[in-house]
Amino acid sequence: MGNNSNNLNGHPHHNFVRDAVIVKSPYRISLGGGGTDLPFYFQERGGLLISASINQYMTVSAAARILDDQFFIQTTYTQVAEKLDELTHDIIREALRYFDVQKGFQIATYSTLPTTTGLGASSTLMVGLVSALNLIKGNVFSPWEVAKEAHRLERDILGLAGGIQDQYIAALGGVKVLEVDTSGKVSARELNIPEHNRHELERGLVLVYTGEVRDSPLIIKSQQTDKNKMLENYDKIKEIGVESVKYLMAGDVLSLGEAMNRHWEIKKQLSDTISNNYLDDTYVRLKNIGSSGGKIIGAGGGGFFMMAVPGSVDLYLREVSRLGYRFLDWRFEFSGAHMIDSSP
Repeated sequence: MGNNSNNLNGHPHHNFVRDAVIVKSPYRISLGGGGTDLPFYFQERGGLLISASINQYMTVSAAARILDDQFFIQTTYTQVAEKLDELTHDIIREALRYFDVQKGFQIATYSTLPTTTGLGASSTLMVGLVSALNLIKGNVFSPWEVAKEAHRLERDILGLAGGIQDQYIAALGGVKVLEVDTSGKVSARELNIPEHNRHELERGLVLVYTGEVRDSPLIIKSQQTDKNKMLENYDKIKEIGVESVKYLMAGDVLSLGEAMNRHWEIKKQLSDTISNNYLDDTYVRLKNIGSSGGKIIGAGGGGFFMMAVPGSVDLYLREVSRLGYRFLDWRFEFSGAHMIDSSP
């Protein structure tokens, strides 16, 4: 790159070790204890969640623009800008600012799924960006540090409401029991599910996509409920999570479905806006065709139900298709966010 010896790679304004990197960051499913990672709860009682990354990804490519100083961002929309502050994509803009990238940079993202499915898309993206920017800068970092930085960017800097499981599971990968103490410190232990039982879960936990949910958004409006009742309900959800660990280890799809059904019943009591007629009807329908129970994943503008199917999965999937829904063929993923390509 030229003979300009007083700077790296001949970039007049880049202190980058690599020109470009591509990172894959996984989506996640919550397998128990969901919501106990919300600050109002863990600050009082501590949270416990079971979360797993799956083989669906957000791919983030990041590159220095060597011949001009513009920002070039390609997501669902494309934007070219002269200055960082002009960037309209909040997550990308604040990640770039955090890593002090002031000019001459491009980022493109590509997803294997629609991004409003409740599978943790914004955190999956943030984890991918933090990994990519650390790599380009040549920073030495661990998956834990990526999770912490992504969480800080999303929750503290951007002020986006939510829990902590999404960033940690996307960065760490695998099937984890995540604990959050009352100060917000996170610890994780791997659930080493025997391989045969793991395959039972991958086959028997069916992810059904019900399309975009046009009805009322599924948002926990905690201010409408008295706090003690909320804490009590989340205590129950946490207990069901603890209990679910043994079902997961045993690959016991039937019992897991029954536990998720209890979780869903409690979750609906938290607020009137958690579910609606459309979702209630969908759930009953999906349960009646051969499931011991399930729950909606996440709480956003799209509807993925995770339904436990202890009997013939093929038969179940045929019924799901007949009802007009799509389903996702998925596997657990054990890498977490990782680099798949780079140029020197």
